Amino acid sequence: MTTQKVFVLLYLCGIVACLADPCLNPMDVPSLEKRDRLYILATGERALNDRLLTEGWYDAGGKVFLDSPPGFQHCGTRYPIWRLQKSGNNSVMCIQSHCNTCITKMNIETKMCGTKEIFNLKKALCSSAYCFDTANNPPTFTVEPTVTTKLHNDMHTSTLEFRCEFSKHDDDVFYATNWVVNGKRVLTEDALKWDNGNVIDNHTLTVAKLSSVNITQVGFELQCSVSASIGENTTASIPFLSASKFIGIKKSDKTLELSEGEFADISLQLTAPFGCGTAAVTCELNIESIYLETMVDCLGAKLVSSSCGTVIFAWKWAEPATIRVFGQISQSLGSTHNTLKLKLTTPDDLIDNMFWSNYTIGVITVQLIKNTTLIEGKSCSAINDPHMQTFDGRRYEHQYEGVFTMYKHTTFPIEVQIQTADCGWGVHNKWCNCGVAIRAGRTVFEFNRCAGQSSIWTIEYTLCEDSGDVLQVKKKGIDYEVYLPTGGRVTVKVYGFYLNVYIYPSIQDVNSTRGLCGTLSANCSDDFFLRDGTYSTDVTATGDCGTTYNFWQNLLTTFSNSWKLDNGSNLFDPDVYASLAAWPRTNLYCSCSPDSQPNTSTQAVNCTAPIHKVCKTIPGFTKVFPSKCTLTERRRRRSAGVNLESPRLRPDIGKTWPKSWTEVEARTFCEEVFNESKSVQVCKNVTGVENINGRIENCILDIQLTGTTDFFRFSVDAVRDKCLHEVLVDPTLWVKSGEKNTSVYDIVVAEACLNDCSGKGTCTSGDCVCQTNYGGSDCSVDLTTPPRLTETEAVDTCDMSRDACDVISVKGETFVEGVSRCLVEDIRVRKSGQEIVGSNIYMATVVNIGHAQCKIMTNDNTGSEDGEYVSAYRISVANSVSNYSDSVGLIVFNSTCIRVSGDRETKFKWTVKGPYCLDRGTCVPHGASQSGNNCLVCDVADNKRTWKTRPESRCQAETRQLLLIAVAAAVGGVVLVIIIVVALICLFKQRQRTGQNNAKGKELT
Repeated sequence: MTTQKVFVLLYLCGIVACLADPCLNPMDVPSLEKRDRLYILATGERALNDRLLTEGWYDAGGKVFLDSPPGFQHCGTRYPIWRLQKSGNNSVMCIQSHCNTCITKMNIETKMCGTKEIFNLKKALCSSAYCFDTANNPPTFTVEPTVTTKLHNDMHTSTLEFRCEFSKHDDDVFYATNWVVNGKRVLTEDALKWDNGNVIDNHTLTVAKLSSVNITQVGFELQCSVSASIGENTTASIPFLSASKFIGIKKSDKTLELSEGEFADISLQLTAPFGCGTAAVTCELNIESIYLETMVDCLGAKLVSSSCGTVIFAWKWAEPATIRVFGQISQSLGSTHNTLKLKLTTPDDLIDNMFWSNYTIGVITVQLIKNTTLIEGKSCSAINDPHMQTFDGRRYEHQYEGVFTMYKHTTFPIEVQIQTADCGWGVHNKWCNCGVAIRAGRTVFEFNRCAGQSSIWTIEYTLCEDSGDVLQVKKKGIDYEVYLPTGGRVTVKVYGFYLNVYIYPSIQDVNSTRGLCGTLSANCSDDFFLRDGTYSTDVTATGDCGTTYNFWQNLLTTFSNSWKLDNGSNLFDPDVYASLAAWPRTNLYCSCSPDSQPNTSTQAVNCTAPIHKVCKTIPGFTKVFPSKCTLTERRRRRSAGVNLESPRLRPDIGKTWPKSWTEVEARTFCEEVFNESKSVQVCKNVTGVENINGRIENCILDIQLTGTTDFFRFSVDAVRDKCLHEVLVDPTLWVKSGEKNTSVYDIVVAEACLNDCSGKGTCTSGDCVCQTNYGGSDCSVDLTTPPRLTETEAVDTCDMSRDACDVISVKGETFVEGVSRCLVEDIRVRKSGQEIVGSNIYMATVVNIGHAQCKIMTNDNTGSEDGEYVSAYRISVANSVSNYSDSVGLIVFNSTCIRVSGDRETKFKWTVKGPYCLDRGTCVPHGASQSGNNCLVCDVADNKRTWKTRPESRCQAETRQLLLIAVAAAVGGVVLVIIIVVALICLFKQRQRTGQNNAKGKELT
């Protein structure tokens, strides 16, 4: 029984095997004799119709599919079906119509049964039938070809060519090459013999051939196949397709994920060469990156890159190129995900490489992630005299003198230095912030008044050798904002002799800060790292973050001392600038958006150093532009040196009080000040404004240390500045509500005026409206007191050969925007003395409180007839109608021929040098004519300068005429004098005779 079961099982398996192998039992192709290319339907003959064919495997009696279009109504049917190409066991079939050799395609499975091919035929379209051809025993040719690229170079152009490389058959056969683009055969080259390999050259695919089939640019998949035949028109071997080769530029990514402040590199790889002809000195292909923004508001960041694309040089085409994209830092706080798109393309005007023009490489989708949790509510501050707070909220006292690193980024060349100086004037033990220098790369903006009360404020760019707005500075009166390239912001408030400094970080500062501001992290216990990387051993440095210390218990001497700077790295010393590293070019960020012009791919490109985007600003702030960015020698000499000794700290007096104050009185005063401050009241409930009690404690401490209330406004200002920052960055505070449809931002900006208008004005819509005789952005300037001028730029001189000399910059204290005016006296300086020929009053252009510019306009009045003079000016400034300051002087000259000197008393001196004469301030070379009189010529001999008459007869005649006129005038003058003398003598004698006659008459009487 078991044997029978096994036998049946084997029998059934044999049947299944027979049914599974189509070679064992194929059907015969019906009407095979009519399926030849030469068989044409006769009139009235019924066409073969494979629509009725039983699907399955068929044997064509050794024949094969026809591999070329036979013609309409050939093969015994109306619509013949022929083989377009074969790849392995799959054949692509075409149905030919009366107007198209391949109106539609279909796939048919085939199989080789030994040397015979069988076919798995499907039902076809109505009135169509498969065509077969006699197998002429084509040569066996199973070589898989390879597509290669090369450049054809002329003098001025280079064109791309493609070769289908294959090896020769052993016999002398014909080779036909088929070119396939994106899976579709587009071109078949005629069958040619090997001819020492020339067949490959003759079958080369050129740009012109591609253009003939409407392929005009790169960006396609290319394949080729080669078939062999014994004759030109005999049956060919089945062609084998090459591997597909992409012609264009491949990109590494289709999607990216970035956080704000992070970057990613997109790699680009050309798969074919390009060129510009043999005569080209250089040849390059530009790749443009265009950001297709999807957001219309300012809350979310966008993409920026180190350049709007990249450049690939022809000789380096095989090397990968890189485009680096950055997630821009948005100003607002919060957590969001934004989807952005980046389009990569080539320009549309590549004259040398039109085949590469206007080619879209692809679109990359970028997920941009914002998460500002680690910087929300964080800030670092140095508030006089100076009370410090780190980014993570640690408070301590910095009662030392010198220059210190307040903030330093560990990756980027960014730092903020503060300078402190004695502000007790020999009475109190005080050291205050008198200067701050903010640096990014080779750009420095400086606030400095550290040379004592006699000095004036320097508020300017002192170095600006980077491009792209590395430091962006804005001001409103004495209120300054400096935007760092990372998106951080430094605000500086200038009060009299001193200033407050606040630093607000960006997401790029997390775990990347050092200095007096500490390490920005989620952990306040790591704030006091020393410069050498070790942690401070000061007692309170390791204490609990929330512990409150009295100031004398919280002097971090070791920590503060480690961040003190010597002259070799002190940004207040211009000699240090030579050693500063520039801002890296790779850290310039470009916004690359499509231009608004239609039908163009040009870009609106703006490349800057800042990676951040500013959406909200406080109204009234204006941009501060660099001027000369240099320090004069006078400024260098005046700069205060740095004390290199150990930090000098104030004595421990914290446990005592001045005789005029008690702790209760000080606390009462400070609490009243904070309660009466409109800024504090409008800000005290704003989200993110905390530690108001700590600011009150600072106010009390200042009174305890100084015995005065001079510093209470610094503590109030700390609350206001933090409040303004929060309404700028927190979108929830921008939401309008209530009957008046206002937001917290609107209310704070309108009511929190600088310094509460110093008690000398009212806060109206965010600006101080000052009382009579008071001015400035905080009403702190007494306008009846004239400014104190100290000096002019350019050391009281202006060289007309180098400058326009139409504006003079004056330094002093204190200038008020929209109020200060200049009185300019126009002077002619001659060897014989000085002569005022006119004066004018102009409104001053106030650069800052210590710097104003006065307009200079030359008066046409030359004064006396002597034309040998130099122009000079005396300038004074007033903040009221009549109270002008002492004057400073400016002498305007041409250094080509004039050497000048002057002093603060405006005693101007000059001498002529070289082979020149001087004519109304103008240098006239030896042998040149005088302006307005061509007959007079400058003559310089033996260091003597005279005006000589030209030898021409006209000039001589004019000279003689002038001489005669002069002689006649002289003679006439002498005659007139004689007549007058004679007349006077006669008159005298007549009066004398009259007097004598009168005397005789009296005697007779």
